[in-house]
Amino acid sequence: MMKLFRTAAAAVLAAGAMITAGAVPGHADAYPCDAWCQAARQQQQANALPRTAFYDAPDPLRWASAGTLIRKQATTDHVTATRPLPAIRVLYHSRTGDGRDVAASGVVLVPEGVAPKGGWPVVVDAHGASGAGRDCAPSLMRDLYHGDQMARFLDSGYAVVAPDYAGLGTDGRHALGDKTAAANDVIYALRSARQAVPGLSQRWVLWGHSQGGAAALSVAERQLRRPEPGYLGAVVTSPAADLAQIVEHAATQPGLGGFVPLIATGAKTADPGLSLEGILTPQARQRLDVIRTDCLGVIGAVYNDLTGPDLVQPGYLTEPRFARYLTGNATGRRPVAGPLLLLQGDADTLVTKAMTDQVAASLCDTGSRVDYRTYPGLAHDTYPGQVTGIDDGAMPDILTWTADRFHGKPAATTCA
Repeated sequence: MMKLFRTAAAAVLAAGAMITAGAVPGHADAYPCDAWCQAARQQQQANALPRTAFYDAPDPLRWASAGTLIRKQATTDHVTATRPLPAIRVLYHSRTGDGRDVAASGVVLVPEGVAPKGGWPVVVDAHGASGAGRDCAPSLMRDLYHGDQMARFLDSGYAVVAPDYAGLGTDGRHALGDKTAAANDVIYALRSARQAVPGLSQRWVLWGHSQGGAAALSVAERQLRRPEPGYLGAVVTSPAADLAQIVEHAATQPGLGGFVPLIATGAKTADPGLSLEGILTPQARQRLDVIRTDCLGVIGAVYNDLTGPDLVQPGYLTEPRFARYLTGNATGRRPVAGPLLLLQGDADTLVTKAMTDQVAASLCDTGSRVDYRTYPGLAHDTYPGQVTGIDDGAMPDILTWTADRFHGKPAATTCA
C-alpha cells in the first residue's frame, strides 16, 4: 500500500539525483514537487500503460445485472521482474455503495496449459491502495501492482481475478474506503470473469491486502447474508479495517500524511455533502489536485512534509459526515463467513500490529473462525534492499492455506 512511497525515495538516493520541480513534461504543478516527488512520478510513468477506449463505459450505460460483462480484451502488456503475465482485461457492471449501476474494470490471469477437471481454482485479489485517479488502476500498471504475488498463485495452478475498483481505470471517482462498493467490485468481477474466460472453477478463495484486506473482510461479512457460491475462505494481510484509527495514525506520522486526503476524498465521493474544509487545512487542500493527477507514490511525496495541525483541522475526526463515514465503513467487527487467515507483520508502520490484534480479537468475539499469525520483521510492503513485506514474506503460508481450502482440509483457528 505504501511501497511506492519508499521506492521512489530510494531511487533518488541511489542515483544521487537532484531533480528540479517541474522537470517532467506536461505537469504544471499547483503543489510542491521536490526530488522525491519527481522520482516517484518518473517511476509511476515508467510503470504506466496507456488508458485506451477499452476503459470507457458505454454512454449512456444501459442498466444490466451486477457482474454482467460489458467487454473483454486480451493483453500481453503486463510483466513482473522475471516473466510476462498474459491477461484478459474485463469491463463489467458493478454497483456503487448506494446501489447505482457503474462500470468497473479488472483483469483475469490463467495458468498455462489445460484446465483441470472442474476448471481452474480461482483466487480473487483485492488490491491495496494505489491512488484515486483513473490512471491508478492496477490493470493500467505494467506490473499489475501485485503482479509478483499473482505470479506465485499462477505457478501454483490458480487462476487470478483482479478487480481495479470502480473509478480506477473507469470514469467517475473512486470511493476509497467505501466497504460496500469495494465488496461489490470484488464479487461482480468474479461473476464477469466467468463470462469472459471459459474453464474457471466455481470454487474460489479471496486474498486482500491493506485497503484490499478491508474489502476482503467486507466480502466475508456479506457472505453470511448474501453468499456468492463456491466461497472457501479469505486470506487477509495487514487490513485497513478501522479507518478512523488509520486516519488518526497517518495524520501524525511523517511520510504517511497522503493517506488522510486520499481517505477524505473517498469519503466525499461517497457523500458529496461532506465538506473537506472541516477535515483538511488550507495548506493540505491546496495540494488536492495531486489526488486527481497522480497515484500513491507521488501523493505520499507531495504530502510528506504535512503532519498534525499542518495537515488536519482541529476536531477533524468528529466532523459529523466524516466520522459517520469512518465508523460506517469499519470492518472486522462483525461475524464473517468461512475460515479466515489473518496475517500481520510486526514491522508494519502503517497498519500496525496493535491495530490488527484488535481486529483478531473482535472477530474471535463474534464467533468467527480465524487463524491469526504474526511475523517478526515483516513490513507492510516490500522495499527492495530494506525490508520484506507481509505479502512476500508470508506467501508460503498463504499458498499452503489456500491449497488446504481447495483440498477440503479443516481450517485451524487461534480463537480461544
